[in-house]
Amino acid sequence: MLNNVSKSVFIMALMTMFLSACTTTPVNYQTPVESRELPSRSQTPETAQTRPEPAQPASPQALPSPPAESTSMDLSPAPPAPSNPAVLALLSDAEKYQQQGNMAAAQSRLQRAQRIAPRDPKVYYQLAQTHYELEDYRLAEQVALKGVSYAQGNNTEQKRFWLLLADIRNKAGDSAGAKAAREQAARY
Repeated sequence: MLNNVSKSVFIMALMTMFLSACTTTPVNYQTPVESRELPSRSQTPETAQTRPEPAQPASPQALPSPPAESTSMDLSPAPPAPSNPAVLALLSDAEKYQQQGNMAAAQSRLQRAQRIAPRDPKVYYQLAQTHYELEDYRLAEQVALKGVSYAQGNNTEQKRFWLLLADIRNKAGDSAGAKAAREQAARY
C-alpha cells in the first residue's frame, strides 16, 4: 500500500515537472525611452525626486526587437489551419479503418490527429462520425459542436457539421434538436 502511494506521488511529481517545463513566459517588449521627463515648474523638488525614473538600457543593441506582427487585436476567427502531412496520413488511416469496421483503431488514429492539429475541423468531423458509428451519441455531439466552432467562416464545413449533428440528435432521440440542426444547416 505504501509502495503504491509513493509511486503515485512520484508520478505526480514527474507530471508536474513535465507540465511546468512546457509552459512559457511571455516576453515584454519595451521601446527605448526617447527622453526623460523633466519635472514641471509646479512640482517641488521632493515630488520630482520621488517619481520613479524610467530605466535606461545600457545599449540599444541590448533591447529585444518587437514582434514583426501587428499588435492590433484581430477579433475575426482565424481560418482553419491547413493539415500537415502527419494529420493527412492519420485521417487516411482512420478512414480505412472505418471502412473495415474497426472503429476503435479509427478512433485511436483520429485522437492522435487531434493532438497534432487541435483546431482542424476535418479531424473533428471524422472523429464525430466515428463516435456516431460507435453509438456514443453524447460524445459525437460534443465533438461535432467543437468542430462547428473551428469551422467558422467555412460554410461548406459548417453545413456538413450541422447535418451530422441532425443525424446524431435524431439517433439519440432528440427530434427537436435534430430539427434545429437541420434548420441551422439550411442557413449555409
